[in-house]
Amino acid sequence: MADEIEDKIKKMADIRTLVLTSIISALALVVGLFWNEAIKGAIEQIVPQGEGLFYKFLAAMIVTLVVVIIIYVIVHSQRIAEKRLGELRKSREKRLLEIKRIAQFFYLFKSTTIMFN
Repeated sequence: MADEIEDKIKKMADIRTLVLTSIISALALVVGLFWNEAIKGAIEQIVPQGEGLFYKFLAAMIVTLVVVIIIYVIVHSQRIAEKRLGELRKSREKRLLEIKRIAQFFYLFKSTTIMFN
């Protein structure tokens, strides 16, 4: 019974995550469309009329390069954060193990002192 409830909760969480991801993706698309219009307008203002296609490709390459660099930085920082989190977990596990050993020592010490009193 408890397993069924846990499974239902996990499915609901998965569905919620999927819905939130879809909403965020839709909003990102809207933002992207607005930026598309803004960049098009900027190119039309800056670029001479006869040479528009070349500059559009140039702008596309520059934006692609910038986005690739940003994605690399984000992924790299995520890896660093995951590594640091793993180190913190290991450190925490070590401290908990030390605390457990100290507690066992004091429990044994207390038990032996009771036996000898």
